[in-house]
Amino acid sequence: MNFLAHLQLAQVSRTSPAGNLLGDFVKGPLPADLAPALAIGIRLHRRVDAFTDAHHEHRAAVRCFEPPWRRFGGVLVDMLYDHWLTLHWDGFNAQSLDAFLRENYAVLLASELRHPALLPDGLPLPLRRMAEQDWLSTYRSVHGLRRALDGIGSRLRRPLELGASLDTLSDARWAEMEAGFLRFYPELVAFAREEAVSIAALTEGVNRV
Repeated sequence: MNFLAHLQLAQVSRTSPAGNLLGDFVKGPLPADLAPALAIGIRLHRRVDAFTDAHHEHRAAVRCFEPPWRRFGGVLVDMLYDHWLTLHWDGFNAQSLDAFLRENYAVLLASELRHPALLPDGLPLPLRRMAEQDWLSTYRSVHGLRRALDGIGSRLRRPLELGASLDTLSDARWAEMEAGFLRFYPELVAFAREEAVSIAALTEGVNRV
């Protein structure tokens, strides 16, 4: 999943927003002295990504892209899911998207995340830019989604305009993928809530040893 979904799942699971986003930047085993809230968020991020990648709706959405775009299908679908989450936001949150983003951006920018091994510079630069430049609200429009995909594509080893992949989707296929997202996302929310409880209990038990 992409940034917006991980933030929303942090809210519904009552876990750390920063921790849930750091899963894209922190790899490998977590050090024992990492703050428990961050450790729980990172572990939840990893389990959410594994659940998503293995889910039949996500896999079906990836197959909607023809070669050569299918090679980037995981990234494309994750970004589309963030787009559809903005459009259907009121079905998953009582708080408005704008208010949600303002609160979470403020929390991220105020976070003290430095850790000598994992986060020597604190909040990773992409997350800081996301919060300072309000990337996530731009996902509401296809134009904004296209720009975000082109930004990702520009950082590939062989840069390309990833936004062009959207032009290959027919209206029928787009609608089919969006319907798949709406079937999938409630399952993901329920999964995140359950996993957060399990991870928190495990983390607490480790910290007591």
